[in-house]
Amino acid sequence: MPKLDRITIYPVKSLDGLDVAEARVLPSGGLENDRRWQLTDLEGRVLNAKRTPLFHAIRAEFDLGGAGGLASSPGNMIHLAIDPAAVVARAIPGIERLASLAAESFPLVPGPDGPCGWLAEVFGQPVLLVERADGGFPDDRDAPGPVVISTASLEAVAGWFRFDVDECRRRFRANLEIGGCEAFWEDAVASPARPELQPSLLDLPADLPADPYAELPPPEPRAFSIGDVRLQATNVCRRCVVPTRDSRTGFVTEQFREVFETWRRKNLPKAVDVAGWSHLYRLGVNTRLGDLGPGQRIAVFQPIGRVC
Repeated sequence: MPKLDRITIYPVKSLDGLDVAEARVLPSGGLENDRRWQLTDLEGRVLNAKRTPLFHAIRAEFDLGGAGGLASSPGNMIHLAIDPAAVVARAIPGIERLASLAAESFPLVPGPDGPCGWLAEVFGQPVLLVERADGGFPDDRDAPGPVVISTASLEAVAGWFRFDVDECRRRFRANLEIGGCEAFWEDAVASPARPELQPSLLDLPADLPADPYAELPPPEPRAFSIGDVRLQATNVCRRCVVPTRDSRTGFVTEQFREVFETWRRKNLPKAVDVAGWSHLYRLGVNTRLGDLGPGQRIAVFQPIGRVC
């Protein structure tokens, strides 16, 4: 039976994750403290790993025991350090200047204080820490719930590139990891087959048009539950440049996307509707909160309720 094997939140967007045994689901559908903070420049433009690979060199550890809720609190702490492996690898332009930057701990407070001085040294420009306690800063605002993936999917992708599963986790940054199911189980949750079509990219050319069935309404994604929390799958996540880089050093895996899409085509479940997929560089499922569960908690080892 599928069950929840791992919960990972990312308190500061683009920095390291934090594994937790349980998490409260916010009314927005997101997990408490997930992407609660993000960095911007002084003009308000988001600073993230898509914009600069310097994020890969930063090791972050969190202590979120101070707040005990959604209120901002100096009791929330972050410990920051430069990863020596990134300095040795020299895959990130300008990384050598950070070799002498000492590790430090800071309160996680919004504004220019807290860790912002240390981070300004890393990025070579002033930065601000912005906080949104009641829902965070999700990549997909239409689906602000946790990103879901199966352990078997991560194992499969790791095998394609011959790196370990932990590295795969760090590259793809999902929130909820489901065990006890087959690889790419989540594809069928977000893209159930149309009985009258059952299209498969296994049977179609690589230059498939963006939407060959555009005149047909999309199939309804399925809902599933974890404990008392009901989640609605919305789509299979489109991926950006971040997974193409080593999570610790920023070293680029050559032709990552091309290799990924080749193997994805070979392993795509046949009972998955791909009519709306313009490409195969997708992994994991975006979600939003269903009709049950605001304020409830999810915990590791809880069973996954029937997909419907």
